[in-house]
Amino acid sequence: MAFIQTDTFTLRGYECDAFGRMSIPALMNLMQESANRNAIEYGIGISDLAERGFGWMLMRFRLRMHEYPRYGQTIRLLTYPTEVEKYFIYREFQVLAEDGTLLADATSTWLVFSMEKRAMVSLPDFIRSLSPPTDIPKTAVAPLAKLSSRPIFQSADFEPTHTKTMEVGWLSIDQNQHVNNVAYVEWLLEAVDSETLQTRKLAEIDLVYRTESHWRDQLQIQSVVETPQAFLHRIIHPEFGKDVLLARSVWS
Repeated sequence: MAFIQTDTFTLRGYECDAFGRMSIPALMNLMQESANRNAIEYGIGISDLAERGFGWMLMRFRLRMHEYPRYGQTIRLLTYPTEVEKYFIYREFQVLAEDGTLLADATSTWLVFSMEKRAMVSLPDFIRSLSPPTDIPKTAVAPLAKLSSRPIFQSADFEPTHTKTMEVGWLSIDQNQHVNNVAYVEWLLEAVDSETLQTRKLAEIDLVYRTESHWRDQLQIQSVVETPQAFLHRIIHPEFGKDVLLARSVWS
C-alpha cells in the first residue's frame, strides 16, 4: 500500500513569532509529526523501528517558504515518501492554504541507525519494501530537486564571524536519545543577528546533519555572511572536533 499523509492544523499563538507569522521551528515540528504519522501507516514508525533495535535519523532537509501562514490560519500539510534506496529514504512535504495555495515545501533524506552501536545501517527489508505513492498532488511551483549528500556549501570556506556556546538541555532530547533535529534549527536561528531577525524573513534553509549530540553536550553555533541575502552556519562539538550540523540560510 502507498500512503499520502494529510493533516489539517489551525495555527495557535505559541506556534507564531513576534509578527504573528508561523515560526520555522513550529512548522518543522508539524512536518515531523505528520511524517511520523505517515511512517506509522507504513509500519515504519518510531516504535516499529525501536522494537527492532533501530532509530530514524534525519540526514538532509531543505525548506522553502513561499508565503508565511499566520496566527489563526488553517493549513493542510501533506507528506509522503518518494524513493527508497539501500541506505536512504526520501520524503517530501507540501504546506497548503485552504484555497490550495502552496505556502511552503520541503524535501528530506533519512537514514536508519542501530540503537546499540549508534551507527548507520542499511535500510531493513521491511522499510525497503514499501511503495511510495505515485499520485502526488501537483503545485504551481516546481518541486525541489532530490537532495545531494554533499551540497556545494558544505565545502565552502568557513571563517565564523559569530560564535555562541550552549549546553544541550534535557528538553531537546527525543525518543532516540539524541537531540531532536528541530532543536538545532531553533538554536541556529536564535544565533542570527538581531537586525536580520527583526527586518527580514527566512526564505529558505538547507541543512546537513552530520552526527548526533546528547544531553549536556557543549556545542558551538557559528555563522558567517555568505552574500547580502545568505548566511552559512555550523554547529560543532568542540570536545570531539566534529561538525554536528552544516547549513545555509537565505533571507528576503
